[in-house]
Amino acid sequence: MSYINEYKYKKTLTDHCSLLESSCRGIFSSYYEIIVRKAMLSKICSDFPGRIRDILSTIEYKKLVFSFLPFTCYLLVFRFYNEIRSITGLDKVSHPHIDTLGRIEKTIFFVQVHSVLSQLANPIFDFLASVPYLLHFPLPALFAFFLILHPNRRGAVYPFLWCAGWVNFLASIVQVTFPTAPPWYADSAVYGRNHQIVYLGPCEAGFHRLDNLMGVSVFHGLYSKSPVTFGAFPSLHVAIPMVVFLNHPWGGWKVGFTHVVWIALAAMYSTHHYFIDVLGGVFLALLVRFFMFKLWSPFEECKPIKSPDISSQTNKLLKLTYRLPSSTNLINNIV
Repeated sequence: MSYINEYKYKKTLTDHCSLLESSCRGIFSSYYEIIVRKAMLSKICSDFPGRIRDILSTIEYKKLVFSFLPFTCYLLVFRFYNEIRSITGLDKVSHPHIDTLGRIEKTIFFVQVHSVLSQLANPIFDFLASVPYLLHFPLPALFAFFLILHPNRRGAVYPFLWCAGWVNFLASIVQVTFPTAPPWYADSAVYGRNHQIVYLGPCEAGFHRLDNLMGVSVFHGLYSKSPVTFGAFPSLHVAIPMVVFLNHPWGGWKVGFTHVVWIALAAMYSTHHYFIDVLGGVFLALLVRFFMFKLWSPFEECKPIKSPDISSQTNKLLKLTYRLPSSTNLINNIV
């Protein structure tokens, strides 16, 4: 009986020590991880001014200005869209195509995708569609800033700005020479005598529901100030996220691809673009990218270098800094 009792005593003690060991390991692991992260945060805060100086000193400003030239041309064409059409006489030669894209899409795909998606309108979908649309305007600047902040991606900011600038500029040239109406314009326009429009829907299209719900004219304020009404094809709302996707996006290719699909669905759901506009935006981004890295570009493609994960560094540090003896050895030493 004494052997049985001693065995039970050792087994119970072993179980308790195993539980104590696992608890201690969890506590020490959390403690050391907090210390490591706190030290890293403190170091980042103390080194922040120096890092900003280092970042600014590593930027090649001549290359940055040169890579921004196509974007500057796009901004000029966008700002003086109506003046350019008037001076060149395109306003008398190339009239806006109101329903051309809709008829082409229906001929090819036998359905207008925006008509199907717009029937699903509800406040939740309106909000989800508004997120990538509001992100569209600062997206190039945010992604360029993201690339500059990361040393292993800093060199990619120049080809990204060059690619995005040419995509925008070429799209604006198409919109000047071949003006096309968005779906909301073609669907809401009511014509009177002499083919004069007597009624037209809101320029913010499907987002007017969100403006009415919030009581603030966010989207109406954005679209009413735009000088380009007939610029549906190609869709720059889709083209710019596609450029980000092609330039090693934040979060990996899955995040970049999700963004492209998200904005494409939002563009058609809100009746701002046809499906053929979406395809045009994707094709334009791919075309510019092909010309850049297969034919000619002043900037070389810069592939990011993967940096080690913080959690993996922490785990390695924990393994080096602390080790607890196994429960079996502990019992042997006690008994």
